[in-house]
Amino acid sequence: MSYFWANLAGHLLISLILLIVFLWTVKNTQHNRWKHGYLIFVQVVLVIILLVQMALCSIPRLLDTTTVLRSTYRMSSGKIESVSQFKDRVVIDGTSYYINPFSFDLKEGDEVTVKYTPYAHYAYSLELEEDDNFDNSGVG
Repeated sequence: MSYFWANLAGHLLISLILLIVFLWTVKNTQHNRWKHGYLIFVQVVLVIILLVQMALCSIPRLLDTTTVLRSTYRMSSGKIESVSQFKDRVVIDGTSYYINPFSFDLKEGDEVTVKYTPYAHYAYSLELEEDDNFDNSGVG
């Protein structure tokens, strides 16, 4: 779970840095410190980046903190369709899940059961499903 908390802290830090830079540009605009008029559009670009980063990364992870603290994860089963290059994300039946790249050794085609958080889809655990198709006729 420390990977989840480190990931949350990293995204919140990025959001904070973007917010500070945005506020700095607003201050410079108010005091007419820009030498070139087109630099005023830096604010527009920064606020778009900040909003996208917050909506896609920081807010879902913040909403998932209660799930992590209560250990009330959702469960799903399926086949792994793809594993990202850095092994930090897997796609299971069309849904992308974020995983700790140091904890899981998975490959495409594995049947797994995943416990995950509802908003950020952070996978708490991935368990391989065992095949129950073995023959017991020789046991006796």
